[in-house]
Amino acid sequence: MTDTSYSVTQSLRLRPVDLSDEAAVADVCAIFRDPATWMHLPAGCPQSDAEVRMILARHANSWKNHGLGWWFISVRDADGQGVNAVVGVGGCALNHPGVPAWNLGFRLDPAVWGHGYASEVAKAGLVAAKKANPDIPVTARVLERNPASWHVLNKSGLTVVWQGDDPSDDPLTTGLPRRVYADRPIEPSLLGQLKALG
Repeated sequence: MTDTSYSVTQSLRLRPVDLSDEAAVADVCAIFRDPATWMHLPAGCPQSDAEVRMILARHANSWKNHGLGWWFISVRDADGQGVNAVVGVGGCALNHPGVPAWNLGFRLDPAVWGHGYASEVAKAGLVAAKKANPDIPVTARVLERNPASWHVLNKSGLTVVWQGDDPSDDPLTTGLPRRVYADRPIEPSLLGQLKALG
C-alpha cells in the first residue's frame, strides 16, 4: 500500500481527516452546518456538530482501515504551505461498509467556490485511490440539480454509469434525479449497492 496521507496540488495542501485536530474539526463543522453548502438538498444540513463529527469519524476510519480517506483541505500560501484555516474536506474513501468502491466526494466553504479547488481535490483523490488500491473502482453519486458537482466529476475523468430517479429508501433523496459516476464499468450488483445508498 502506497502512502497517500499528505498531498499537495497546484493550490492546496491536503492532510488526513483527524478528529484530534480540534481547530480543523471546528472549521469543518462550520462548513457543513452552513445552509449555503446544502442549497441542492436543504433538508440534509446537519443540525449539530455531533452529526458532522460522525461523518468525519467514518473518514478517519477509512484512513485507519484502508490507507485513504477524505483530507482536510487548506489553501497553500506563497511559500507552498497550507494556511491554518481549513476550507473544506474531500477525496476518496471507503466509508460505506460492505460497498467495495471508493467514494469520491468533497464539501467546500462557499467563500472559496469558483477557484477550481473541487477539481483539484477530485483529481488528487483519483490518483490517491489508484495508489492505495487500484483494484477498487472509484465512484461518486450526485443529484442532477447540483450541476457544479457533476461538472467537476465530468472533468475529473469519471463517467456516468447510471442516471435516474433515486430508488433508495432515504427520505431525503428518494425520487430525486441522481447520477452515479465511476472510473470504469462496474458490475450490476455494485451498481445496485450504490443506487441504494441514496
